[in-house]
This record gives sequence, structure tokens and C-alpha cells, in this order.
Amino acid sequence: MAENTYKEPVKEPSSNKESKGNSVFQSMLNGSYLTFEKSPGLFPFVIFLTFLSVLLIANTYYAEKKVRQIEAMRNEVTELRIIYISNKAELMHLSNQSEIARRLASKGYIESTVPPRIVQEEKRQRSFLLRIFRGRH
Repeated sequence: MAENTYKEPVKEPSSNKESKGNSVFQSMLNGSYLTFEKSPGLFPFVIFLTFLSVLLIANTYYAEKKVRQIEAMRNEVTELRIIYISNKAELMHLSNQSEIARRLASKGYIESTVPPRIVQEEKRQRSFLLRIFRGRH
């Protein structure tokens, strides 16, 4: 009979990638990646990426603040438009002839029932200078 031999367990390639990813993440958390040979050369790039991320966050807050301001102004414009329409309707009601006559009746004024007449001038009295010169002769 043949002898029994011990075989090493085969590691899957996906588990190797996971362990490598975990080791990179762990090295970033504990700061050991700063001791690598290429790390000092990448430091300006890391600072640049940090600056961009801070800029992105600030821009997002600024945009949200502007959206809130726009919404508040939109609500204010709507309220002012409602006030304008109600004031305009009240003014139209108060400027009706019947409403004016009713309000003035309480103060003693009455509405005229005589229609207006058209006053026409004579041709010769049209000019002020002609009247002056004709008056001298």
C-alpha cells in the first residue's frame, strides 16, 4: 500500500486580494504606510487630494445654503404677490363710482343728476393776443 502524505491547502486567489486590501487599509490606519520608500514623494499629492475634498465639502454646503435662500425668497415673492392682488382688488372696489358716491354721501356730498355740458369758445376769442388788440380799437 501507498503511504499517506500531507497536502498543503490551496489558497484561493480572491482571498489573497482581500488580505492585500485589508493590509493596505490597516497600514493606512496605523500609519505604517508613511515608512514606505515611495511615501514621501506622494505626500504633496495626498495634501492636494485633501484640499480638493475640503473644497468639495465646502462647495456642497454653499450650494445647500443658496438653495435654502432661493426657497425662502420664492415663498416671500408668493406672499408679496398675494398681498398685491388683494390690495389691487380692494382699490378697484373702492374706486367704483357707486362706492365713491356712497362714501361721499355720508359727508354731505350728493351725486349730480345733471349731465355735463360741452363749452365751446367762439372763434374770435380763441387767442389772448387777439382779444387784447381788439379791445383797444
